[in-house]
Amino acid sequence: SSFDFMDGYNKPVKGRKINWMKAGIIESDRVVTVSPYYAQELVSGEDRGVELDTIIRSVGITGIRNGMDHREWSPKTDRFISIHYDATTVTEAKCLLKQALQAECGLPVDSNIPVIGFIGRLEEQKGSDILFEAISKFIHLDVQIVVLGTGKKYMEKQIEQLEELYPEKARGIAKFNTPLAHKIIAGADFIVIPSRFEPCGLVQLHAMPYG
Repeated sequence: SSFDFMDGYNKPVKGRKINWMKAGIIESDRVVTVSPYYAQELVSGEDRGVELDTIIRSVGITGIRNGMDHREWSPKTDRFISIHYDATTVTEAKCLLKQALQAECGLPVDSNIPVIGFIGRLEEQKGSDILFEAISKFIHLDVQIVVLGTGKKYMEKQIEQLEELYPEKARGIAKFNTPLAHKIIAGADFIVIPSRFEPCGLVQLHAMPYG
């Protein structure tokens, strides 16, 4: 019976309505999620709780903030970047790392051009569709953008078309590439986060120590 999805919302379906997550929540000793704020969001309504807000509210939930490995994500020790730096050398180092990123992606190498980076899953929650629409509105400026991610196939095709549309300004890489993710974080001037909502925000956590 824990699987029966009787949550109080009128969602017409054919046959029995079941939900594995609902059963897991009810049968667990403790329910946790990736941040205290996201725990509040999950019980704030049907949309954020994905129809499970009533169930979560009845059993309770604890938010434990997501973390990252500071040995892997540190500009002082990052094994994927060619120049290491800290707060005292960030300006000079990022300039050189930006040029290295531009060269690797086949973009014109110019340290005076601001580079925007996006790293994430290509789906609506992460705002990938918002980003693709926005690029056409700012790409005429003196700027470059590098988009890295995998996800929904139509979104992967969209970002792969960026180089065809804007050969001197944009690159879209639809594959999982850990070294390139580190190089984007280290070399980009800006990391864009167009998410509709962020349960925690690992990309933000990664980006902050890299300046």
